[in-house]
Amino acid sequence: MKEKNEQMEELYWYWFTNIKGIGYETREQLLKLYKSPKELYELGEKEIQKYLNGKKKNAFLSSRNWDEIEKNYQKLKEKGIRYYSREHRQFPKRLQQIPMAPHSIYVKGSLPLEDKKTIAIIGSRNSTVYGQEMACYFAKEMAKQGIAVISGMARGIDSIAQKNALSVGGKSYAVLGCGVDICYPIENFTLYEQLEKQGGILSEYPPNTPPRAGLFPRRNRLISGLSDGVFVIEAKKKSGTLITVDWALDQGKEIYALPGRAFDSFSEGCNQLIQMGAKLVCNLDDFMEDFGLKNMDLSKNYENNQKTLAKNQRVVYSCLGLEPKYIDSIVKETKLSVQEVLSALFELEMMDLIKQIVSNYYIISK
Repeated sequence: MKEKNEQMEELYWYWFTNIKGIGYETREQLLKLYKSPKELYELGEKEIQKYLNGKKKNAFLSSRNWDEIEKNYQKLKEKGIRYYSREHRQFPKRLQQIPMAPHSIYVKGSLPLEDKKTIAIIGSRNSTVYGQEMACYFAKEMAKQGIAVISGMARGIDSIAQKNALSVGGKSYAVLGCGVDICYPIENFTLYEQLEKQGGILSEYPPNTPPRAGLFPRRNRLISGLSDGVFVIEAKKKSGTLITVDWALDQGKEIYALPGRAFDSFSEGCNQLIQMGAKLVCNLDDFMEDFGLKNMDLSKNYENNQKTLAKNQRVVYSCLGLEPKYIDSIVKETKLSVQEVLSALFELEMMDLIKQIVSNYYIISK
């Protein structure tokens, strides 16, 4: 009986959140006047006219077709999409607590576990090689320790972080600015399929909602809302990434930022966030206190790797980092001959300790 009542309440919520032409603000006002969507459904036309007029009133009245509501709700299930109102027991508690909490969400796959830590990893769509490597490294290491990566499946830092979290068997969840049945951008279709299997795809927008520029800023509050902290890898001074940071600050979330070089436009946003009080992140130690991480810092691997290397290998390895370095710079810094450097680089690549990002540019990989 309890389960049947719960399903009926969900059907009323589903109807209420899918009335065309009635948006979030209007719904919120109506919910302040009446206890539930069920009460609203049962209102007479005269009562509705007190709060809605014109097209909104007509849309409200014409939407009360129970057979149609049940049919459309069933179609969701057939597509593998679940619907949760914000009063449903499975609706994420993190989202219930934020300002402008969504009235409902649609889900493909699963939801983040309430007792597991989550981190939003976000950044520029047009990212540098350095930013990509940082997103790859931090996403993998945090996923290995059971921290789920939340992002928006966008090009660049977002999708790189999500792909790499999944690559080590971790969890990741994408919040879309369109319906969950639409993969956007389309080039991330493989990631979209993996997320459904190893994590989840979420949206407050109904299925078949196409991606529109105006939907993404509001979507960002769910990315920060689902996360215990927001980590910005790369962002220009006026990057859209900073919209998510603004939402996170309103929600009282911790902000983390990766520092970049002075005058580097791709890092202006991050450097500015650090100046304003965001936590500067250089390695996993910077997350340890807040996320309860084990000490698996890259620097420890770096030191251990050096101990096992031959002299020339060690000299070359010690001058590399996570920022790509050109072979001429390696020769100059190590004071080895070109042939000695090439030989050491080849051997280090075979040992999977470094990798060539683009022709003649190298970084450490472990």
